[in-house]
Amino acid sequence: MGAFRLISIISYRRTIIALSSPAAQVSVTSQLLRIRSFTSQIAPQEEKDGPSFPVSYLMNSLGFSADGAKYSSRYLNFQTAEKPDAVVNLLRSHGFSSTQIAKCIKGFPRVLVLHPERILRPKLDFLLSLGIPSPELNKVVSSNPYLLIMSLEKCLIPRCNFLKEVLARDDEVVRFLKRSQRCFVGTIQNTVVRNLALLRNLGVSKNAIAYLVSHFPHVAFKVHSDFAKRVELAKEFGCDPLKWNFVSAIRVFSSVKKSSWEKRLQVYGRWGWSKDLIMLAFKIFPQCMCNSDEKIMQTMDFLVNKLGWEPEAAARFPNIFSLSFEKRVVPRCSVLQLLRLRGLIDDMPCLGTFLCPTENRFKEKFVVEYPDDIQAELLDLYEGRVKVVDFRTMAVEDVKSRS
Repeated sequence: MGAFRLISIISYRRTIIALSSPAAQVSVTSQLLRIRSFTSQIAPQEEKDGPSFPVSYLMNSLGFSADGAKYSSRYLNFQTAEKPDAVVNLLRSHGFSSTQIAKCIKGFPRVLVLHPERILRPKLDFLLSLGIPSPELNKVVSSNPYLLIMSLEKCLIPRCNFLKEVLARDDEVVRFLKRSQRCFVGTIQNTVVRNLALLRNLGVSKNAIAYLVSHFPHVAFKVHSDFAKRVELAKEFGCDPLKWNFVSAIRVFSSVKKSSWEKRLQVYGRWGWSKDLIMLAFKIFPQCMCNSDEKIMQTMDFLVNKLGWEPEAAARFPNIFSLSFEKRVVPRCSVLQLLRLRGLIDDMPCLGTFLCPTENRFKEKFVVEYPDDIQAELLDLYEGRVKVVDFRTMAVEDVKSRS
C-alpha cells in the first residue's frame, strides 16, 4: 500500500471516529497500532543492508567516525568513488593533509561532490594568487571550506578585493578568511559597505575600522539597521569616534545581551559605583562590561578588602578586570604591598601604573632598581615561589618545595 494511500485511509478513519461508537474507536485504534508495528519493523531491514555508499566512503577513505559519517552523508548522494576521489586527489596535490581534508569535508560535505577542475581548482588558484603561501592556504580553506562553495566571479573575487582594500595587510586578509564565513553570505553592499561608510563619516580611523573587520567580522557584517543602532548607543555613552574605544563600544553593544548588561550594572553597583562612574569606566574601556560577574567580584574583593583600595580607583583603570587575576593582579599587588610595608615607597601608585605595563617594564620599575637582597625577595613573590597568605602583615607561605 502506497504511503499516500495509507495516509488517506488514516485521515478518513480519524474523521469517522468523531461520529462512531466507542467500539469503532477501539477498532480504529487497533488498526493504527498494527500500522505502527508494521512501520517499526522496516528499520531493522534497512540496517541489514549496511551503511550507504557515502557513509562507507567517509569512514573508509577519510577516517570519519560512524556517527560523523552518518551525519555528513545527509548532504551527499553518490554511488561511486570517482568524483569524491578526484576531489580528494586535487586537495592532496595542493598539499592538504588527511586531517585538513577531513576537516574541510566535515565543514561543508558538499565539497566532496563539486567538479574538481571546473569549480575547485580555479578557487584554489585564485587564493594562491593573493599571496597566501600554500601551507597557510590549506589552513585557511580547511578552517573555512565555504571558500570553495561560493561563486568565484560573483562572490569570492569581489569580497577578497574588498578585504584587501579595507585591511591593507595580507596577513590580516588571511586572518579574516580563516576566521569568518559571515562575509560570504548575502550582499556586502547592504551590510558592511554601508556600515563602514557610516564609521568613516563619523571620523573613525582606517586602522580602527580594519581592526573591527579583522577581529570582529560578526559585528562589521551586521545588518545595517542593527549596526547603526549600536553606533548610536556608543555615541550616547559619550564614546569618541576619533578614539579606538569607539569601535570597541560598538562590539560590546553587539555582543552583550541586555540581561547580562543589567547584571554587570548590579555587580558594579554593589561596590558603590554610581551610574556616572560606570559610564566613565565604559568610556575608558568598554570591554569592562564583558567580564563575568565572578571575575569582577573577585578582583574588587581583592583590591578593596585585602589591599584597602577605594572602589572608585578601579573605575579609572577598568581594563584591570580583563587581566589575569592569578598571573598578573595578585603577583604585582604582592610586590607593591611589600614595598609599601618595608617603607621603600611612600604612597601606593595608581592601579594603572603597576598593573598595565608590560612585564619587563614592571620589573624595571618595581624590582630591578632595588638592592640584591630585596630583589630576590620581590622576585620570589612575583614569580610565585612564595605565596602571600595575609596581605595586612605580608605573611607568606614558602611554596618552593611544591614547584
